[in-house]
Amino acid sequence: MSYIIFSLLTAPGVVLHELGHLLFCLLAGVKVFRVKFFGFGKTAGFVEHAEPDGFIQSLFISFGPLTLNSLVSLILFSQITPPYFTWLHALEIWIGFASALHAIPSNGDAHTLMLISTKKIRKNPLAIAGYPFVLTIYLLNFLKRFHLQFLYAILLFWLGSSYLK
Repeated sequence: MSYIIFSLLTAPGVVLHELGHLLFCLLAGVKVFRVKFFGFGKTAGFVEHAEPDGFIQSLFISFGPLTLNSLVSLILFSQITPPYFTWLHALEIWIGFASALHAIPSNGDAHTLMLISTKKIRKNPLAIAGYPFVLTIYLLNFLKRFHLQFLYAILLFWLGSSYLK
């Protein structure tokens, strides 16, 4: 039951996460086959797309959610102006936190980036740079077991509400 409530409360973050992948697929010119923005189950959402031509495209597609979700959170948190608290502030806080909680790319994103890095390394030796990004994604997902994403959301809230006025 708590999983369903958490999923519903953070659904805007899942939608933005998948929009991040979709946006970067479109910007990179990578064909998108199917998109699921939100659902219940093992995967809350996904973007099925063609294999990117280059390593850089794959890197941007993998990190699209981190970029988009973090930006949306920072923008929303920057709109909060104490001491006034309105329903709009509550909406900004809710969507900002939901977005921040789903900013970290998934293990599936790391796996895909690792496969592309390995495949493209012969044509582009810079693809070796993908491995530290893959390791970072796996590490961040491991740390999510200790609720790291909540600390990240709080950090974005502090940055947005304190420094982006």
